[in-house]
Amino acid sequence: MSMNFSEFQKLMGADPLNRDEETLRARRSSPEFEAVAVDAEAFEEKLQGSIRIQAPDDLLSRIMDISQQQVRPRRWMPLALAASLLVFAGAAGLVWKQNQQWDSVEDYVADHFSHDGTKVFAKAAERFPEQDITRILSRLNAGVDEKLATMIKFIKFCPTPDGRGAHMVVQTDQGLMTLIYMPNVQITESSEVNFDQWHASLVNLEHGSVAVIGNQAQRTDEIAVMVRGSLKTGQFDA
Repeated sequence: MSMNFSEFQKLMGADPLNRDEETLRARRSSPEFEAVAVDAEAFEEKLQGSIRIQAPDDLLSRIMDISQQQVRPRRWMPLALAASLLVFAGAAGLVWKQNQQWDSVEDYVADHFSHDGTKVFAKAAERFPEQDITRILSRLNAGVDEKLATMIKFIKFCPTPDGRGAHMVVQTDQGLMTLIYMPNVQITESSEVNFDQWHASLVNLEHGSVAVIGNQAQRTDEIAVMVRGSLKTGQFDA
């Protein structure tokens, strides 16, 4: 059975890089489907790029030029800075070291939500089918219980500081709130982060961590307690 346009829009919103045969078949079926796919891919690439740092093409040659010049006190700072940039940018994406620099994880949450958090709210008009929730989370070795599943209004893959994660919008008795599940980002203790008119509770899970984001009037800590018991992580690990 072919995929209808509404189903295709939801799929592209949740998984814009999907390359399953059924998805490709639907994409090729009409210019309208193709346009939706192109827009979704462009948005995902913009999001990925917003948290990815790359070195300038000529950074290495700049470092070599500096190192070959006569060393003067005023040149130590540019050389150290350039070397630091090369090491940092040489990693595949941003790397947050475990057990230190927790402000970096908080910065990631603030940057991520500031980039597309409110835009995603507009896609949460109706609840996603539970099978779509299961499909996305199972690829992250996770799942949710029935209580949390009925609250999820939108879900999509998203980049995290260490691999792919899930960006969810949930309907609570306080209004719409956001969950960002980071499967490979472990924290040592719960923390809070405030940015703009929003705030987030960061909590550790059995595998990975989750950020619960709401406006300043919403109690994210209350939802975090529920999520900790309802979001099952690492359940498919061998």
